[in-house]
Amino acid sequence: MKGAFAESSGTSASAVAESFAEDILIEILLRLPIKSLGRFKCVCKRWWSLISDRGFAKSHLERLKAGDIISSQRIFKTRPLETINYELLDGGIGGEDDRAVVKFHEPRMDDSSWPLELVGSCDGLVCLSVMGYSGFVLYNPTTKKCRNLPSSDHFRPDGFLFGFGYDSRSDDYKIVQSKGRNGFEDAQVVIFSLKSGSWRTTQAKLESHLCLYERGDGVYWKGALHWCGLDRSKEKAEDVIISFDLSEEKLQQLLRLPEVNGDISFEGLGVHGANLFVYHGSYKDCFQAWITSEYGKGGSWTKLYNFTTEGISGYSFWRKIPVAYTRSGKIVFQVDVYRTIMFNPEDNTYKDYPTQCRHDVESTIYMETLISPYLDYEPSRIYSLCTSGLGLNVLVLSFLFS
Repeated sequence: MKGAFAESSGTSASAVAESFAEDILIEILLRLPIKSLGRFKCVCKRWWSLISDRGFAKSHLERLKAGDIISSQRIFKTRPLETINYELLDGGIGGEDDRAVVKFHEPRMDDSSWPLELVGSCDGLVCLSVMGYSGFVLYNPTTKKCRNLPSSDHFRPDGFLFGFGYDSRSDDYKIVQSKGRNGFEDAQVVIFSLKSGSWRTTQAKLESHLCLYERGDGVYWKGALHWCGLDRSKEKAEDVIISFDLSEEKLQQLLRLPEVNGDISFEGLGVHGANLFVYHGSYKDCFQAWITSEYGKGGSWTKLYNFTTEGISGYSFWRKIPVAYTRSGKIVFQVDVYRTIMFNPEDNTYKDYPTQCRHDVESTIYMETLISPYLDYEPSRIYSLCTSGLGLNVLVLSFLFS
């Protein structure tokens, strides 16, 4: 009898799920966080189809970026591939369980024997380069979907700069690399388009008075990749940020770095919320950082951090790279090349994340999304429903969520 009731209840629940008008159902699902959507895909085939649609994933991402839904962020690290729920160690539910804080990942790759290097992350996708045969892997740690990308005759594994980001004009994700070993001086840039699935070269000349600090991955922010550099047009060189616009595919000097007193060298860039973030002191006992939300040469900077890191015992002169920031104000540092800690600047204490320790670790932050590395560029019927006015359905939803 109990089994019959359970079967009847399941059938009834499925019937209810199938009975929703499609536009109302989509609007309800778009209001849910990623974790809930993962469970609701199992309700029925119809819901699975809606949530798996590329147009739905794109609309849900737009709402995440607009702040209509509380976003969930994680850290992705290499060697081995792991994701870190960094908020859990800061008093979150399940924070004492190592398996809840750190999870191991094993994407399906053409050849898993080669080590992976981090290129960047954007919209929930993490881009990795495969050392050994010049290939790339695009991976969504949330959905576990993985795509092996083709290598290119134009691509050089010893290239100077890498980057990965989204071109909103063409609705495309791109991998960017300078072809030679000297940054952009040879004016050759190699670009992979996820939309076309192919590589090509383009001209992107850097003005002669500009140079980049060192080899590194570009930080994606507001449709462009960014690196720290120098402007040598004046008697005294000035610190600047150099960007590569993914739509225009042009290099430019974006803005000057903060004016500071004393001998300070800016060591890296990052993203803090919706702001561009620059820091100093990763090799010293004093950490300083500034943020800006303004795009262009006239942008101003605000000092965000200025504190000592002497509490990280034994690591005073090892590099400390800021990776993420908890809601309570703590900072997640990657210390040297294998250790990840959560540092509290208020009392100069820290906790270690229970990650596996190997050398040459790289880390990035990503947002949990449904974006797939397999992009279907056919027009999405669901996306048109997501973006159209819903009229009466909005009133219905207001009643449902009141």
